[in-house]
Amino acid sequence: MDWLCSTGTDQGKVEEAHLENASYSPEAGFVRTVGNFPELSEDSVLIQVETTTISTRDSLERLRRDNTKELKAELWVPGHEIVGLVVRVGTNADKFLLGKRVAAVLPFGGGCAQYVCIDAKDVIAVPAEASSNEVVALLSTYLTAYQCLESAAAKEEADVEQEESPLSGKSVLIFGAGSPLGLAFVDLAKNAGATVYTVSHSSHLDAITEMGADHWYRLSQKEEWSEQWKNKIDLVVDTVGNHDDSDNKPSFYNVMKTGGGRLATVNINSCEKKYLPLTRAKSCAFYKSVVNEKAFEYDMFKSFDGNQDLFTQDLAKLYDLHKTGKIGPKIYSRVGFDEMQSEWEKVMRGRTNGVVVVSPWK
Repeated sequence: MDWLCSTGTDQGKVEEAHLENASYSPEAGFVRTVGNFPELSEDSVLIQVETTTISTRDSLERLRRDNTKELKAELWVPGHEIVGLVVRVGTNADKFLLGKRVAAVLPFGGGCAQYVCIDAKDVIAVPAEASSNEVVALLSTYLTAYQCLESAAAKEEADVEQEESPLSGKSVLIFGAGSPLGLAFVDLAKNAGATVYTVSHSSHLDAITEMGADHWYRLSQKEEWSEQWKNKIDLVVDTVGNHDDSDNKPSFYNVMKTGGGRLATVNINSCEKKYLPLTRAKSCAFYKSVVNEKAFEYDMFKSFDGNQDLFTQDLAKLYDLHKTGKIGPKIYSRVGFDEMQSEWEKVMRGRTNGVVVVSPWK
């Protein structure tokens, strides 16, 4: 095997005899398993995982497995974002990475493991002074929200030069505002100078208010918010696939500014597998066909493909906003292996107003 191993420090030790994963299957439930040591190719790096997350993305993949007969007995390791230490590098990989703390996004999960092997070109640099918990929380929610809002603003203000944010003075409506991802959208939109409208379940009101949202309604109060916000919204961010099958129209259709509103849908599925009905795709297609071409879908893994430098830059921007107090990522809990299952059940029921950070081996 072609690799180099750091030596001389505790951080550089690789315990091949003690390689564990926190795994899940519908039949076995949540279990601690001993796995094979990741094989390192000449272009790869081996990361000793410090922190990962249990997120909505993991929950959707769990639902898919729970409802797919062929996957009932198959063990799967959750965790789609990691922060950790590079302990081995392939012969063709950048040797400068050895011993560095880095981040990564994992399209197929796998973060709840002691070690993860990825291509060296997919490494995301981490601000030196940032904690692993801060970085993984930003990576899990804020990076998606930031890039989605940036894409919406760029499409709206193409070729227009201005000093302030393109979202300044705009009206932004966020569906699913109480989820960890939704709260990140609220925080970043407010920081950009937008007036933020939100729709969620009532249990999330306090968290949404704390983030500074200007307006809120329960999702079930459609008649009220449809009338109150009619023709006011410049940008709708749909994180939950909000759609009315009765008339094939997105429920936010009436609140969009006529001829000028934009729709952004967010894909939060694992491995590009869509367990839930394709409601975001329906909303996007309907809006494009009936209103205008200003609808688009954001997918973190498609955005990352071949563009890790952008993720490194955006992560650094977000950390700067965080350390200067302009944004405040919410960490709901920090747990080890023994608490993971109970916290995941809370995520499954939508009861976590923040990121669940996991350090299984600490």
